Amino acid sequence: MEKENRNKKKKNHNTPFDKNKTASCEKNDVAWIFIKGIGLLCLFSILFYNSLWPIIIGSIALIPFYKRERDKLLKKKHEELAVHFKESLFVVLSALKAGYSVENAFVEAQKEMQFRFSEKNVMVQELILINRQVKNNIPIEQLLENFAHKTHSEDIKDFADIFKLAKRSGGDMGEIMEHTISVITRRMEMRETIKLLSAAKKYEQSIMNLVPVGIIFYIRLTNPGYFDSLYHNLFGICVMTAALLVYASAYLLSEKILEIA
Repeated sequence: MEKENRNKKKKNHNTPFDKNKTASCEKNDVAWIFIKGIGLLCLFSILFYNSLWPIIIGSIALIPFYKRERDKLLKKKHEELAVHFKESLFVVLSALKAGYSVENAFVEAQKEMQFRFSEKNVMVQELILINRQVKNNIPIEQLLENFAHKTHSEDIKDFADIFKLAKRSGGDMGEIMEHTISVITRRMEMRETIKLLSAAKKYEQSIMNLVPVGIIFYIRLTNPGYFDSLYHNLFGICVMTAALLVYASAYLLSEKILEIA
C-alpha cells in the first residue's frame, strides 16, 4: 500500500514539462499527427502516381513531418501557457493587494485558475506543483526559476529573475509585480498585433498551397484519363516526382517566409 501511495505521489508531481524541459505532446496529439501524415501520403500517392506503392517510400517523410507538426503544436501550447501565466499573475497581484503573503497569493492563483480551466490545465498543474513544494520549505523564487527553465519562456524567465531580486531586496512586491505584469502584457499585445497583421497572408498562403492539388484533383475528376500517360512509366514518374518536389519546396519556402520568430 505504501509503495502504491508513493507512486501516486510521484505521478501527481509530474507535469507536461518534466520529461524534456519543454511542453510535451499527448498520445492523442502524436496519433493525430501520424494519421494526418498517412492521410496526406495516401492523397499525394493517388494524385501524383495513381498508386499506393509510393506510400512505402514516402513513409520516410513522416519523420520530418512529425517533427515539424510537433514543433507547431508545442509552440501553440507555449503561447497558450504564456497567456494563462499572465492571467495567474493578475490573480497573484490582486491577492497581494488584498494583504495575502506571496506564498498564499500563489495558492489563491491556483484556486482561481483551477476554477476557470480545470485541474488538467498546464498552468494549473504547475501552480499545484509549486504550492506543494512551497509546503516542503522550498523557496518560491527557486521554484519559479525551475518553472522558467523547464518552459524556456522568455516572459516567465524575466518574471522569475525580477521576482527573485525583489524577494531578496525586500522591495514592494505588489508594485514590482504590477510593473512586471504591465511589461509582459505589452509584449504579448505586440505579438498579437504581429499575428493579426500576418493573418491575411497566412490565409492567402493556405489557399495557394491548395491550388495545385485542387487543380490535379479537378482534372482527374472531370477528365479521368488525362494523366494516364504520366502514370506507371519511368518518364511520368520522374515528371510527377519533380512536380511534387517543386510543390513541397514552394510550401516550405512560404512557411519560412511567414514564420514569426
